[in-house]
Amino acid sequence: MSTAGNLADLYLRLSDLRNEEALDGRVEKLRAEAARLGWAVHRVVIENDMVPNGGGKLRPASAWKRKKITTPSGRVELRTIRPGFRSVLDDMMNGINLLAEDLDRMVRQPRDGEDLIDAVEMSGTSARSLSGSLTLTNGGTDAERMTARIMAAVASKASADTSRRVALARERLAGQSWQGGRRPFGFRVAEGTEQYHRNLVTDQAEAEAIRDAAAAILDQGISLKAIARDLRDRHVPTVTGAAWTASTLRDVLSKPAVAGLAVHRGELRPAPWDAILERDQWERLTGLFDGRRTGTSPEPRWLVSCYATCGVCGGPVKCTGSAARRAYTCTEHGHVRRAALAVDEYVTTQVVDLLSQPAAADLLRPPPRPGTDTAKLRAEAKRLRERKAAQMRMHAAGDIDDADLAAGMRAIRDSQAVIDAQLAASDQPDPLAEFRDRPAAAVWESLSLARKRAVVRLLVTVTILPAGRKGRGFDHGSVRIERRGTPGNSRVV
Repeated sequence: MSTAGNLADLYLRLSDLRNEEALDGRVEKLRAEAARLGWAVHRVVIENDMVPNGGGKLRPASAWKRKKITTPSGRVELRTIRPGFRSVLDDMMNGINLLAEDLDRMVRQPRDGEDLIDAVEMSGTSARSLSGSLTLTNGGTDAERMTARIMAAVASKASADTSRRVALARERLAGQSWQGGRRPFGFRVAEGTEQYHRNLVTDQAEAEAIRDAAAAILDQGISLKAIARDLRDRHVPTVTGAAWTASTLRDVLSKPAVAGLAVHRGELRPAPWDAILERDQWERLTGLFDGRRTGTSPEPRWLVSCYATCGVCGGPVKCTGSAARRAYTCTEHGHVRRAALAVDEYVTTQVVDLLSQPAAADLLRPPPRPGTDTAKLRAEAKRLRERKAAQMRMHAAGDIDDADLAAGMRAIRDSQAVIDAQLAASDQPDPLAEFRDRPAAAVWESLSLARKRAVVRLLVTVTILPAGRKGRGFDHGSVRIERRGTPGNSRVV
């Protein structure tokens, strides 16, 4: 039976579990070395530098993220967040030895090295590495401790140098290269490109899903939840494989990459890949999303659920009940209750009749904008953004002074404001585009429930009233449908 004196923890640190050498092979190398030293394995400790990001996903941990911990000497100090490493030090204080692959896989900063040396010295244990860079025997000799300190300082310097070089490369290639990480939905990483020189190419199927979603939100009034549900129903995969949600869709549409932009230190720069959405369309989307909560409740599956109101208290009316007895009910006080299918059929009839009237041919059609060349405006807007980026580079290089930069930026902003105003006026969508010069009933049948709900909200208000009569049959007088935007809020029927 093993005693503490010949027990050892095997420690492995993984920078990224997906890219490291096969784990089993690495553990077996440590086990073989432990056997050669006459140590029995107490436990295998695997420290993965992927840590929770607070949203149920993992992100790379930084070598410089710290929190207060109690060191082996009993002092409370700021240290890197590495629970596996700390648990190994606790084991050492109980007489358990340590075997790692290399000193720089065990110790990331000199302060960690000091904690390790303290644990070895105070417990009289040993710490070794496969590479030979870490040798502390039975508490460690003065020479061993000095060597460990030197090696820890060298490892820390190498880590800092690498971090500095990466930061300089990112600065130098900002706006010229895809900086890495998980690919954005709508793009693939271009094949044959190297780290820090990567580009993105458009995934046409995913890009089409983005364009459809943007048009549905901006032009048709369809909600994020409804579009996310449609993507789930059509089995469109996300980048991670997780199910589509309103939040996921909002994040996809909000990414600057979809507008052909890269972000560096909070600044938007033109990117080398093609845009999926025009910048002004993307900015309209992000402006719409600002401050809007997507919530967790599902998108209603009935035509006026959560939109119709109670005729008694004015509160919301929601579709409730079993599948066979679905009914619109006053959610706050139960003042009204009407068969959901009958209400939806009645609302549908009235809305389709409204859209079928000759006077509805131009209903809500935006006024024409003659002489506006939107393609030319967008090209000019892109040219202005490129001028802005060029002026900033010239200022950084010392080719122009502060006054020249300010004057140039002011002229660009003024021109951009004029173009943005013209684009906003010319891009006003037709809210009923699919109904123009087509039979309203046929168009209505072809629409998704989400689009039908949007059309109802656009055209009418629906109020559920107490029944005016008793007996069989649906009481149409218990549903009041009124046109929006007409004097006196005129009734449709």
